[in-house]
Amino acid sequence: MATSTEDVTNIFQELGTLERSFAEVEIDALRRKEQALKPLYARRNKLLSRVPDFWPTVFGNGPEDVRQFISPNDLQLLSSITSFSVERYQIKSETDGEPRSLRFTFEFADNDIIEDKKLVKEFEYHAAEAGPGSMVSKPVAIKFKNKKKDLTSGLLNAAAELYQAEEVLKLKSGDDKEINIVDREALWQYEKLREKLSQLDEDADMETSFFAWFGFRGAVNATDKGKSVDANGLDGAEEEDEDDDEFSELLEVEVFPAGEEVAIALAEELWPDAIDYFVSAQEEVADDFDGMDEGEPSDDENAPELVEVAEDEDEDDADQDRPHKKQRKA
Repeated sequence: MATSTEDVTNIFQELGTLERSFAEVEIDALRRKEQALKPLYARRNKLLSRVPDFWPTVFGNGPEDVRQFISPNDLQLLSSITSFSVERYQIKSETDGEPRSLRFTFEFADNDIIEDKKLVKEFEYHAAEAGPGSMVSKPVAIKFKNKKKDLTSGLLNAAAELYQAEEVLKLKSGDDKEINIVDREALWQYEKLREKLSQLDEDADMETSFFAWFGFRGAVNATDKGKSVDANGLDGAEEEDEDDDEFSELLEVEVFPAGEEVAIALAEELWPDAIDYFVSAQEEVADDFDGMDEGEPSDDENAPELVEVAEDEDEDDADQDRPHKKQRKA
């Protein structure tokens, strides 16, 4: 017996409901898992605090989705990380709360680059009616000790200034959720950040710092002539081309387009597998020593430095591994 078009439509509607049920089961499982792991991670962090250079070593040898954005200039600040943690901060209990929202906490020893002892960045997960949701975040300014020490060449603090200016616009308009695109682009903070990003694209010698990640925002709620732009920059198939243009304008001032991907890699790879990355780095160092000829010098200056393994990669490979400018233009 042939299946009618109406029957097929009904079947796919039921399948859609079933898919949502699958997702709910996975979210419930993630929530329960994180609640059970929370005290274990706290105990692990307490022990790891006694291991010299643990987190600098992990970041230098972590997942490729993170390492590709670490520039040579970042290594000194990364080497001063004393603690790092990830929390799914919106979980309220094993049965309540959004487990996909993330909080990242970095703690630093005294260093010559920044004044901050702790940096905290939160990513809030926004579900979509159809398809995957997205992460949004507030820019987190870093107090660099002077302009020459600013690893982001002013991008990060410019992103934070724009965010604050937009918050003032929202207060004036009485809308705490959205701002008008035209009003946004009229801000001098917007133009300042756009110019800095243009300079980065034009200057082949400038590299995006990993610490520009603290400026990631994600989907910006903005409207143009009453049309709402969602996380994908679309408000319907009929206006798809126009909405793509609008979203491209929003992306013009995103200082770290791959921010969500990096956040997921930090939470799902680097954080749970930190010990594996550390041990792997130790093994690589041991292999380097084993491969040395007996007559070759073996003093400290020839020994590989654990916290700067990222610099040991071939320069050509490193250039291929850091598609910062490509990703912003995409």
